[in-house]
Order: sequence, then structure tokens, then C-alpha cells
Amino acid sequence: MSSPTTTITVDADLVTLVNVFTVDPARQAELVNALDEATRRIFVAVPGFISANLHASLDGTRVINYAQWASERHHQEALRRADVREHLTEATAIAEKWDPTLVRVRSIHHPQRQSV
Repeated sequence: MSSPTTTITVDADLVTLVNVFTVDPARQAELVNALDEATRRIFVAVPGFISANLHASLDGTRVINYAQWASERHHQEALRRADVREHLTEATAIAEKWDPTLVRVRSIHHPQRQSV
């Protein structure tokens, strides 16, 4: 059985939440664990949720959540849920600050393949 993957394409009619959390390096793992647990426990069952990818900066000061949603409406409806609001309260209490932004993929680039 293959693992699920996140597909990034300009053709998808979806929105992406890019949330950059700034965190004390001593608490980075705690924040990653809180976001990971909430995603497994809450978000995977929320209508419109497609995927989430957590990234931890090498210097320990940031955690980035790259989460795909079926639509802006689905994301907004998720934010009205009590379980989601509770998770956000917990996660933001660990972080020093956070910057959630909804975006659409507009351009993708890959290295050119060399001819043999």
C-alpha cells in the first residue's frame, strides 16, 4: 500500500493555508507534536480538509504548517468548530507568534532535465 501524498499543482481548485509559527527553539518539538496530534485527531475528519505538512526550521525558531483545503469556505467553517478553536488556542499558546495566510498555487518550477 502506498503512502498518501500531497499534490501541488496550479490546476487544483483548492486553497492552501501557510501558517508560519515563531517559537522558542526549546519548544519547537512541543509545537510540532501538538500540531501533528491535532491533525491526526481532529483535522483528518473535518470536511474539506485535504492534507497537512509540518515543517520545522533547522534553527529551531519556526514551524510551518502547509495545509490544503477544498475551498476557502471549508477552511472558514473549520475555524468555527469548537474542537478546532481549542486546538488553535493550545498551539498558539506554545508559539511566540503565528502568521496564517490562505494562498493559491500560481507557479511551480523544477530543474530542467539534461538530454543524454
